[in-house]
Parts: sequence; C-alpha cells; structure tokens
Amino acid sequence: MNPSFFCYDFKRIKAFVLGADPTNFSDNNQRVELITVFGIGSGNPRYFNPILKNLNAIGLTIFDVYVQNIVQEYQQEESGKNKSWKNVAAWWLPKLKEEFDKIHPAGKIPVLVTAEMIFKFLSDTPIPSANEIYSCKAPLKEISKSENNKLARVILPFHRHPEYSLGNKKSDKWRIYKSILHELN
Repeated sequence: MNPSFFCYDFKRIKAFVLGADPTNFSDNNQRVELITVFGIGSGNPRYFNPILKNLNAIGLTIFDVYVQNIVQEYQQEESGKNKSWKNVAAWWLPKLKEEFDKIHPAGKIPVLVTAEMIFKFLSDTPIPSANEIYSCKAPLKEISKSENNKLARVILPFHRHPEYSLGNKKSDKWRIYKSILHELN
C-alpha cells in the first residue's frame, strides 16, 4: 500500500510541502513501508524531522501544512537513482495539480519543494543551483512565479538536505532566505 498525504486541518493550510516519492531502502537495503508521506505520525520522525525543523524556523508547524509526494507510489529505485523518475513524475503531475486545486482553487498557497530535482522538474525556466537560491544570488521572485512552473503556483526550494537547514541557530548561513520564507505566512 502506498503512503497517503498528511494534513492535520484543511482550514489551516498555509503551505504545501512536496516530496519526490516514498521510496527508500534505508532498512538494511529493504524498502521502508510508510503509512503517510515521510512517515509522519509513525513515531519515527526521521524522514520528516529536517523538514519540520525548517518549517519551525520560518514560523510554520505541522498543523499549517499539507504534505504530499509528487510521485505517490513506491518505485524500484530511490528518486535520486531512478532514471525513470521524470517520466513517472510527469504521469503523476496532472493528478497532483488537481489535488492541490481541489484543496485550494485560488492557487495562492505556496509549494515548498524538498529536493532540487523536484524544483527543476516543475520549473519551466532554467533553475540556478540551490546554493545560489539560498544565498539570494538568484532572482527568487522570477524563478518561483506561478507562471513559470507546471503547478501554476509559487514554488520555493525547501530542501531537506542538512546543507540547507534553516533551523541551525549556530550558523545562520541562510538568514536572508529564511526571512523571505517567513514572510509568506
């Protein structure tokens, strides 16, 4: 069975959080079975914890988001190794767009994407590196515009990789980017 989306309260949604797909083989090279996207609510926050820390850093909580994967079924390989991922994601894209449009038809809720590959896939324009975006050396308003992507919503990098942690108080490397995201809510 494929994991389901997660949403605590549809009336409180301030952002969509979008992962790549549920596939991971971190259990002794065995596929990890999840009930909800990123295993939210399973008692093991391992997969969602970096995202949750980033959400908290910009003033959001688990109660403020709708969490889903672009590819909503398990794959044979993890997304970074899956050469077919873009084709599978293209198949899922209309379903995802319809899902988001049902939840919020006006299209004003931003989509926080948890990996660079998702951002590049969704974008209709060339994407600068994550480092350029997070350090505000790239024109974020232009590359994140709803007119420039396949979801027709504002999309913003919100990578779960530790390099892009927004919640690290000791090293506030991405301070300006964090403040931009904080202004969204």
